[in-house]
Amino acid sequence: MKQPFGMGILITFVLLSCTLLTGCPGPEAQPKPEAGQNISIGVSLVSMEFDGNRSIKTFMQERSKKEKVQLVFTDAKNDPAQQEKDVDKLIKQKVKAIILQTADPLAGAQLADKIMQANIKVVGLETLPFNAPLDGYVASDHVRAGEMAGQFVLNQLNTQNQSGGQQQGGQGQSGSGGQQNSQSESNQQSAAPAKNKARVLILQGDPSDKPSQLIATAAQQVLQQSKQVAEIKVVEHPQGDAAMAQMTVLNALKSGTPDAILATNGPMAQAAVSVLRSEGLDNKVITVGVGADRQNSQALAAGQHDAEIDIMPEMLANFALAAALDLAEKGAWNNDSRVQNGNFDIPAKIVPVRLIDKNQVHLLEARWGKLKKQQQQQGQQDSQQASPGGQQSSSGQSSGSSGQEGQQEKKTKLKIVTQDGKVMEVEVKGEIQKIEQSDSGGKQENQSSQQGGSQGGP
Repeated sequence: MKQPFGMGILITFVLLSCTLLTGCPGPEAQPKPEAGQNISIGVSLVSMEFDGNRSIKTFMQERSKKEKVQLVFTDAKNDPAQQEKDVDKLIKQKVKAIILQTADPLAGAQLADKIMQANIKVVGLETLPFNAPLDGYVASDHVRAGEMAGQFVLNQLNTQNQSGGQQQGGQGQSGSGGQQNSQSESNQQSAAPAKNKARVLILQGDPSDKPSQLIATAAQQVLQQSKQVAEIKVVEHPQGDAAMAQMTVLNALKSGTPDAILATNGPMAQAAVSVLRSEGLDNKVITVGVGADRQNSQALAAGQHDAEIDIMPEMLANFALAAALDLAEKGAWNNDSRVQNGNFDIPAKIVPVRLIDKNQVHLLEARWGKLKKQQQQQGQQDSQQASPGGQQSSSGQSSGSSGQEGQQEKKTKLKIVTQDGKVMEVEVKGEIQKIEQSDSGGKQENQSSQQGGSQGGP
């Protein structure tokens, strides 16, 4: 009876030694989870109306399948209050990191602070919340984008001068928005000196939008160095509003057609091209936008637009997601630069940009498909919509810019008839609640518009 008892003690001692010294698995041992497994990342975007953000979402989703990461997307719809609610939900879901594209750069600092207090890593995407100590920042090269846009305009002006001094405008047309008969226009173009007369209009976004400011400033600095440019006008537009940009271009035409128009985002570039087309000036004014979204890319393919700065959404998506994953798993990431943000230096990744002109539009077809074919289809659809007596529906559907995921944007098309009989059509995203018109004396007027409502012509 003593021998089995001693043998039991020996076996127990051997098992205990194995567990303590060699790490033999016990009944409660669990395997470690694989890297990246069950990682949840929140992505708070300003608006999914932008083609660039749709592209970013698509590329992130494709990569997430390989990385074993769960992505939670939110759409602020350009509303800072909505974005705050979105961020609160992401915090409650206990995501490990949030990629934040702020709707309001000034209010965005409070959002970033709230995220960091919840012990969640935060990576800024394109927009930079002022004086916020972010864990990372991924953005396209805004300064380089502005420099490229400005240099493109100078190159085009130089080409025009060398080809016979055919200025594309800025010849002192009357205040009728550039309307004049073809003979007088031809005489003015041939008589106007080719140098030192160029006028450039820069459509800048919101005053608090740092990327927009950087683009506009860099473009202005390049243009100022040339004796070809006599006037540079920079106009700010709260929230980068495209409808306001349309009014800016219309007002600019009253004092003479500018030689070039630069826009710091896609919707404002679309607005400028739309107005110029309605005036028959799309081939006489140099236009440059930033974003290379679908509609502007189609305009490039059709020869209605001159150049776009491609911000490379594929690279933005990959670098932002990689930064968020590394921060969530390792607490650090592979940044290659840093940016100053108030009292903080933020680890950053600056994505290169490229300028695409109408001769290189094929470079964008990997993203958007056959652009010339799409533009032809768009033209046919526009003709069909305009055919019944020339009237447009007041709530048109977007056919080009919404392209992905079967989404359609609601838009309002306005037909404007001036006192001198000139007809112009403008398109505004969303539904118009109210339009006010004021003449040069400040008198406000209301005119009947489509649907017999109280909407007045701009």
